[in-house]
Amino acid sequence: MTNLTMQFLRKPLTTGAICPSSPELSRLMASDIGIETANVVVELGPGTGAITRFILEKLQKKSVFFAIELNESVLPVFKERFPDRDIYNESASHLPEILEHRGLPAADVILSGLPWASFSSALQDEILAAILKALPDGGAFATFAYLQGAILPTGIKFRKKLKQYFSRVETSRIAWMNLPPAFVYRCWK
Repeated sequence: MTNLTMQFLRKPLTTGAICPSSPELSRLMASDIGIETANVVVELGPGTGAITRFILEKLQKKSVFFAIELNESVLPVFKERFPDRDIYNESASHLPEILEHRGLPAADVILSGLPWASFSSALQDEILAAILKALPDGGAFATFAYLQGAILPTGIKFRKKLKQYFSRVETSRIAWMNLPPAFVYRCWK
């Protein structure tokens, strides 16, 4: 059993996947969202860093990048893979305070691997409000959803919620090689 599978079994509310995101899904997450021109990029819920590698490949040398991960059990793996990158063991809802602490006015692009389907509606609202507060006008947010979950009532409600919070919401093609298949929501403030 992989480390991520063990974490999913131990902490299903903070570990949303049984296995890491595939390269196909990771590439979709990091594309068409503006990372190449962003000054500040934040990743929420990076886990062991499957998507992080693809974010860093597109990041400008002068750009600021950091991650926020609540599940402390996966932090050592992330730190080993990305020793020069900052990661905060905090709730994603603390993003505005972390930006302020770092002296940054906003995050131009925020990417999320958070397990939205396992969150209560109130926690979804709390984190989405923090994301919106952290983004400047025109800022972008990307997250993914598993195909089978998107057609369930909770998935349909989450999509509606994204449309309430953001002025524009688009979906990517389906990453069929991901387990399970998934797609990306790309949203702009």
